[in-house]
Amino acid sequence: MSGNFRLSLREKTEIVKWYAIYQNAAEVARQFHSCFDRTPPATKTILNLVKKFDETGSLDDKPRSGRPRSISSDENKERVLEAFEENPTTTQRRASLELNLSRGSLQRMMKELGLKPYRPQLLHALNEDDPDRRCEFASIFLNKLEEDSSLLDRIVWADEAIFKLNGHVNRHNCVYYATENPHAIITQELNSPGITVWAGVWVGGIIGPFFFHEGNVNASSYLEMLQKEVVPTIEEEMDLEEIVYMHDGAPAHYARVVRHYLDETFPDRWIGRRGWIDWPARSPDLTPADFFLWGVIKDRVYATKPRSLQELKDAVIDQMQSLPRKFCQSACQSVRERLQLCRDLNGEHIEQYL
Repeated sequence: MSGNFRLSLREKTEIVKWYAIYQNAAEVARQFHSCFDRTPPATKTILNLVKKFDETGSLDDKPRSGRPRSISSDENKERVLEAFEENPTTTQRRASLELNLSRGSLQRMMKELGLKPYRPQLLHALNEDDPDRRCEFASIFLNKLEEDSSLLDRIVWADEAIFKLNGHVNRHNCVYYATENPHAIITQELNSPGITVWAGVWVGGIIGPFFFHEGNVNASSYLEMLQKEVVPTIEEEMDLEEIVYMHDGAPAHYARVVRHYLDETFPDRWIGRRGWIDWPARSPDLTPADFFLWGVIKDRVYATKPRSLQELKDAVIDQMQSLPRKFCQSACQSVRERLQLCRDLNGEHIEQYL
């Protein structure tokens, strides 16, 4: 650390914990300023501190004295095993912090103990005809991409999601360490206060978010959202005559008045149930809004622990506005690979193969 910017042990500990959550030094700096009400350390300082902790398991500035002890001792292995038996969903970074072990040493002992990461799978059960429809969709879409290589750059992938005040971290960041597969499932409390959010993702970033005032999405509220919020915003950011609009086959999306509006606004340029390209049911693994956007945003929003619906709404806005554009671009461009894999697997689910 520089001589004119000393960090206390508590500040160092919080920096490492925040980095474990956000994986972003700029966000760590924002959290630091909010928590300690003083100028945060430079990005380089944050990254060096995290690197040092990963390598040594220590946040102490002073070099350790005395003879180095054997890290992979039976005592330490027992401590590691007990830590993951007590809390199997803890991250390696947090475990190394709590056990005062370097991340490298922790990983070696986990390997010796046979501790492996297992991720809970959330899959939409496919109906009998779904694989054929998914395979057909993938083939049609890939042919369109052969005809127009810029197609993926012009699609707005739209969807709605519900955020709850008691929300938990999305399963994409949920790892369960154990010696055998626990076949873990995720449960969630029902009837908790929440908000319903619309958002679109494209290679240029995020459209929205917009919020449904009554919570529930029906044909009337969705059409109003399209007319007053979504389409005007899209028109401000890009050429409406070139854009392809995508949404899934939810009941509100399939309503006659909604399809009529989309036919007029995006003639032969919308993807959905009965659209220009017919969207296959139960296919969240093929749209960036589902396989990317909501998981990332919910992880970040729930990490802020909002205490009211207004705080929840503010957190959604903040996290979407701070999401790097390159993440959106990468997710949208990955659709080609996903479609190819879907076709190769004859329409079966693809998440477990990625």
